[in-house]
Amino acid sequence: MPTPIQMQGIAAALTGKSLLASADTGSGKTASFLVPVVSRCATFRHGNLSKSKKPLAMVLTPTRELCIQVEEQAKLLGKGLPFKTALVIGGDAMPRQLYRIQQGVELIVGTPGRLIDLLAKHDIELDDIMILVLDEVDCMLQQGFRDQVMQIFRALSQPQVLMYSATMSQEVEKMASSMAKDLIFVSIGQPNRPSKAVKQLAIWVESKQKKQKLFDILMSKQHFLPPSIVYVGSRIGADLLSNAITVTTGLKALSIHGEKSMKERREIMKSFLVGEVPLVVATGVLGRGVDLLGVRQVIVFDMPNCIKEYVHQIGRASRMGEDGTSIVFVNEENRNLFPDLVEVLKSSGAVIPRELVNSRYVKRSFPMGKGQRKRKYGS
Repeated sequence: MPTPIQMQGIAAALTGKSLLASADTGSGKTASFLVPVVSRCATFRHGNLSKSKKPLAMVLTPTRELCIQVEEQAKLLGKGLPFKTALVIGGDAMPRQLYRIQQGVELIVGTPGRLIDLLAKHDIELDDIMILVLDEVDCMLQQGFRDQVMQIFRALSQPQVLMYSATMSQEVEKMASSMAKDLIFVSIGQPNRPSKAVKQLAIWVESKQKKQKLFDILMSKQHFLPPSIVYVGSRIGADLLSNAITVTTGLKALSIHGEKSMKERREIMKSFLVGEVPLVVATGVLGRGVDLLGVRQVIVFDMPNCIKEYVHQIGRASRMGEDGTSIVFVNEENRNLFPDLVEVLKSSGAVIPRELVNSRYVKRSFPMGKGQRKRKYGS
């Protein structure tokens, strides 16, 4: 049964017009853009029997893990069709990636940096590219990725552009409109809000007490719901915390972040997804798009720098409408996010910690939770 974003997104994309789509985390956005990509590429190959096998479509994502996942899903959808893929990411040998493309593929899936590196060193013809997909577009059009994405975009010949994310901004909409004429906008649910299938719990805890609070949760049969992901703010923090969890609680915990090799990251994810490891401690590398089916709980140990990343992180706890839970540790160090965090917690009916309610950085009216009176705080 197609999800709402799949029903609307696929139909819109098959018109050939460019698309900017927003939908909840875990709502099936990947299939929403891959179905039209596979369909258009296979149809083109059937109707054009020339020996030329130049790439016809390109998907750009911000992380290696997301690229791997997208390519795997594309292979499944294209099975039995004239549809081959190439994965272009750091950590894998570039000559092998180049050879794969030169042998003839319909779809390239990659990260912007690695793709630009490949294009700069080798002559790859992209003039047949019909579709460019920007997954997690709000991230892709931020500083750091934006220049790389635009460099790739300018190397293409007016492709259909499909842009997807769970979070949007006016700046992204403005840039998207500049990249494509007659842009179709599709929005499912509330933009910049987590899936209602995720039950949120916010806990006020000072920084020095966060480790002990985490250990208490992990050693509680009532509160620890594996498989779980713990999000932290740094690579060193991920390594140190995973070791501390194993030593203190006896739980097998592994860390995953950008400094680990692609081979290590794949092995860790395999162990996690098959149930050998109940818990991974991750940086934002697992925060966006990655479809971690079976994950029941997300614990945000270190609040990210923006509320959009928080929405993406807790979205790992619910895929395709399955119920999940999230726990976030919050204290005065996160004060810049207090107003936005309150709104996100409100949207799911979560109880808001009294310290957050009474903070002078929160200046708006809101209910504390179900059954509690509405009051004005922070005035």
